[in-house]
Amino acid sequence: MNITNVTLSADPDPESAQWLGILYGLYAVIGIPSNLLMLILTITDKNLRTMPMNICIFSITFADMMALVSFLSATLWTATYDVMVCKVMGVGIYIFDAMSLLLPACLAVCRYAAVCWEQDLHPILRYLKTRRGILLLNAMFWTYGLTFTLPLIADDKFGLDRMGCCGVTDIDSAFLWTYYMVVIVGVLFGAYTLMFIFYRKLDKWVKETSSLLTMSSVTRDTLMATRNLMRLLRWLLLLPVVVYYPALIVETILRVFPNAISVRTARYFLITVPLPHVCDPIVTLLFVKSYRTALFSLLPLKGRMSTRVVPVVSSAHFAKY
Repeated sequence: MNITNVTLSADPDPESAQWLGILYGLYAVIGIPSNLLMLILTITDKNLRTMPMNICIFSITFADMMALVSFLSATLWTATYDVMVCKVMGVGIYIFDAMSLLLPACLAVCRYAAVCWEQDLHPILRYLKTRRGILLLNAMFWTYGLTFTLPLIADDKFGLDRMGCCGVTDIDSAFLWTYYMVVIVGVLFGAYTLMFIFYRKLDKWVKETSSLLTMSSVTRDTLMATRNLMRLLRWLLLLPVVVYYPALIVETILRVFPNAISVRTARYFLITVPLPHVCDPIVTLLFVKSYRTALFSLLPLKGRMSTRVVPVVSSAHFAKY
């Protein structure tokens, strides 16, 4: 049985809806507390608060947590079959899932601006050496994220989609098709391209800095922190491609050929979609030393551990990690 419109009062395949709802509930139980812990650490730990680059990590973490809250729509759907709940949570999925994919590009750009000499940067990128510049760039990303769904909301396009997930349903106008492909798909592709470009720039900087015969302790610390950040960026870049884009391909097929795949088969491709939001805080703790230090300071082992936090600065004495 296939979904024909957004006014359903029952699920086309209740059995698959139930197991998907249970699975998403488990993701939320694991992922929401871990993302919340990262947010609390950023807010309460003085060292983390004073590191401008952590504004980007805070934004990514908040987007991950809210995406998992939104994915709970699958659980709520099986409990209520209330289309209004699905519409609201579908908007949340589109906003916060998109933001979690866009914001790593913001992190890559800001890190590159932080480590490079000011005279080597474009004037716009020089502004990103300041806390105000990073805040402004994050605000620009969030302005897009909080507004790009408005035309779809106005045309009542949110509900249970053909994959059996709360999101955008049938698009039946040339304007909305163009808007969807350019403003949503195009922007996501552009963000990935931007992230890849600045990842390569960081890689070039790391190689050039590593080749120096002599370097200060600050430069060594900056180099080490940038390498770890690049490992984090690789996770943020590649993990969604593996677990998210197969579902996106299926969704595209169903938009062109509505009856090509059954709801149950489509839902198999949704199993892994929330995984990046669960893994991101774990990966951040693994590669960002300042967050590990802040976490260890909360543990009983604090007295037996001496993890030294070394400020990591750029040529402008700005970036800390």
